Amino acid sequence: MNPFAKTVAGLFSVVGPQSNTPLEAERICSALIQKLSDEPSRNLDPRTWQNAVQMVPSQVESATTSQTLNRTMPIGDLPGALASMCANVVGGNHASTLERPIGSYLSKFGEPTAFNCLILDQTRTSQIHLYLICLNVTDGSSSGSFSIASTLLSAMLDLSNKQTQTTITKVFGSFGPPSDQPFYLRIFN
Repeated sequence: MNPFAKTVAGLFSVVGPQSNTPLEAERICSALIQKLSDEPSRNLDPRTWQNAVQMVPSQVESATTSQTLNRTMPIGDLPGALASMCANVVGGNHASTLERPIGSYLSKFGEPTAFNCLILDQTRTSQIHLYLICLNVTDGSSSGSFSIASTLLSAMLDLSNKQTQTTITKVFGSFGPPSDQPFYLRIFN
């Protein structure tokens, strides 16, 4: 999002069917992009992303996990490793579909030291799965090794619940799909 922060990156992605009208996931994503763009000095801060995602109403099964992984790899493989971690959070058939475009996006940043990735999966029209993964990379103790700390926030919106659907429409109904931005990725399933 910030073209001057070469080692810090953020990416928003929506996975879902092609549609003549914007998906609810696209509207939510657009609103979150706008929210995070309101304060440019903090728009890549992982806590700001986590706070923004937690403001989405009517979430069920919300969970946050943190872990640190130690990896040894050539520095050139770092974008691919980060992309793989993000794609694997979603899992299923989407993992392979997401990994390549996320890796391509990250490779523009050379050696990313931090990466926030928000994925909204509306493959099923009755549910939106939200996955926010915030990765922080630090040098390890030996040459070629890295420590990658990850924080994952995952939640689900049940759109088959009429009250949830009404609330989501009320809060996000005025937003259109995100414009074609370099930090936005739309994947059709």
